[in-house]
Amino acid sequence: MIWDLEPHKVMVVLSVSFLCGILMDMVLQKLVAPGRTKYTVILVTLVTGIFMGAYGMNLHALVCILFGQVLVFAAEYDIATHTVPDYVPVLILLIGLLEVQFAPAMLGLILVPLPFLAAALLKDGSIGGADIKLMGASGFVLGVTRGYVALMLGLLMAVLCQRSFGKEEEKAFALVPYLAFGCMMALLLV
Repeated sequence: MIWDLEPHKVMVVLSVSFLCGILMDMVLQKLVAPGRTKYTVILVTLVTGIFMGAYGMNLHALVCILFGQVLVFAAEYDIATHTVPDYVPVLILLIGLLEVQFAPAMLGLILVPLPFLAAALLKDGSIGGADIKLMGASGFVLGVTRGYVALMLGLLMAVLCQRSFGKEEEKAFALVPYLAFGCMMALLLV
């Protein structure tokens, strides 16, 4: 827990996270149109603080922090371009290797994206390939139970937000921010 940590260590980790957020924002500004990304630095630092507060300073906290930061990057990129770079799922898989348990990880990799894959096969254009790959890689990190919790929380949040704030004529929307929210909540709740 964060209250067990020495204050200077907490400040060092949060400062490094803040600098990573600045670098991430600079990369996003180069990859997408300048001014199209928002709140990257704040979100990355907030993710670090939340997971450090929940898990302290250990390997699991590091995995959660790195996973959360990559998800923030993917969400910001998806909001700006409605795409996610192919290297994002690869980064998530590499993060998952830091504390892998192969049976749950492989089951999560295969089973978690199945609902999205089925939806994409049944109705053309309903789910993007990036969403399927992202949930597969997230399933590798989260496992089956947390993966499905993340899927349900993310989709529930997407439905609620789109019903409340979405335009009726708007068909396509960025799903990755909602899935990222679901993944981070699954890490905290389950």
